[in-house]
Amino acid sequence: MLSDAVNAVIGDIYRCAFDGSHWQPTLLEVSRMVGGIGAAIVPNGRDCPELRFSSSRIMESDQMYYDHMWRHDPYRMHLHAHPHPQGEISDTALVTDAELDRHPYYQDFLRKFDVGRTNRFYFADPACPPFSLSIQRPWRHPHETEGERRLRVMLGQHVCRAVAMSAAERRSRVLAHGFHEICMRLSTAAALVDHDGRTVFMNDAMSGLLGDGIACVDHRIVCSHRESQRRLDDLLRGALYPDAATQVAPERFITLQCPSGQPVVARAMPLFPGMDATDTGGRPARGMALVMFHRPGAPTPDVSDALHLLGLNQSEARLARQVGNGLSLKEAARELGISDHYARSILRHVYEKLDVNSQSKLAAFLRDLPTPYAGTRA
Repeated sequence: MLSDAVNAVIGDIYRCAFDGSHWQPTLLEVSRMVGGIGAAIVPNGRDCPELRFSSSRIMESDQMYYDHMWRHDPYRMHLHAHPHPQGEISDTALVTDAELDRHPYYQDFLRKFDVGRTNRFYFADPACPPFSLSIQRPWRHPHETEGERRLRVMLGQHVCRAVAMSAAERRSRVLAHGFHEICMRLSTAAALVDHDGRTVFMNDAMSGLLGDGIACVDHRIVCSHRESQRRLDDLLRGALYPDAATQVAPERFITLQCPSGQPVVARAMPLFPGMDATDTGGRPARGMALVMFHRPGAPTPDVSDALHLLGLNQSEARLARQVGNGLSLKEAARELGISDHYARSILRHVYEKLDVNSQSKLAAFLRDLPTPYAGTRA
């Protein structure tokens, strides 16, 4: 049974997951519990500086280390030969007691801060960059006991979970901020939903669409029409977890029935499919989706710039706008002064580039695009 002091420090560790300013005192307390005088969270490599936390904020030690002492670090040399470490490593396996007395890393660096040997546990959690928890022991202090080692490993597991939670929360915050800007610029009603189908935020057009059988309850978009609710659930499931969806068409378009009799077309755009996607660091990414809604008959904005950004040339964009505005292919060809055969050829390229396969899908796609800003039209 864990003591009250150990349970308290475990609680502090998880508080650090949401407020990194708590890491300094918490790591110090962790180190004291296992007979140390300091602790640090050390990323494997220098590409994740935001992951580095320490029980001490002595700038002099950092300056000395990164200036020249890193060359003598026994752990760094060990990692050079073992680039993907996992599990427990103690410097007793890297430097003998006899070597300690003449080793520059210990004599000229660690001893200056009253630190002797160190113990590390390397974690390779898929939810965060690889890192280690390092415990610093007092100079000339006996090696850790078996009880201290077990407690260090146990507390280290909680530190690993807290770091993973912090990394996930940080990535979600960055993603939400970026897609918030996209969502607010869309001229159509749009909402960003997370991997659980809960609404992260919605734009003003979406807020204006609520009502007439569509509502946002407990951060979820719900429909009063039972069949529409089932279809919306399937739509979101197909966008967030495509491998788990068997009833959603690849186009991800559905129609929702409303009490007024005016249907609403909904489309879901997967952002990070949760089943098999990874983020830029090679870690599993939780699914998110951008869901857009449109009432047929609402004005369609000029989306020329958006079409050009999606790879359509001028001829393809002009034809897409005509067809998307409701003209038949022949009518669009006459309007543009081109042959029906040439119009069909252009339309095939439009379908390929926008990943749609019908004029109705093209019209719905165009309604979801943002209106260009003045002065930006190509």
